[in-house]
Amino acid sequence: MINIARKEIKTLVFFIIYFIIGFLAEKTIPSSACNPGAGFLLFLLTIPTSIILALMLLFKYYKSENIQYVNSFYIILGIWTILFLLMYFNN
Repeated sequence: MINIARKEIKTLVFFIIYFIIGFLAEKTIPSSACNPGAGFLLFLLTIPTSIILALMLLFKYYKSENIQYVNSFYIILGIWTILFLLMYFNN
């Protein structure tokens, strides 16, 4: 049985929902040549959100030494690695 309260699942669900909202916002208010759309602005907001969340997870790990915090940190790194690879291979 999967424990829903695990930190890794919460982190993964947060980013999935966040990117779905960003995709829907981009479809609702699309970007144009000179104006960024809502999805683009939400994507830019993921950078500081990810950094702050990663720092909080590392701080909590060093405070409690619970391995779930490190796994959540690796999930954030994996998400950004996948995004950069998708951008690299898209060109």
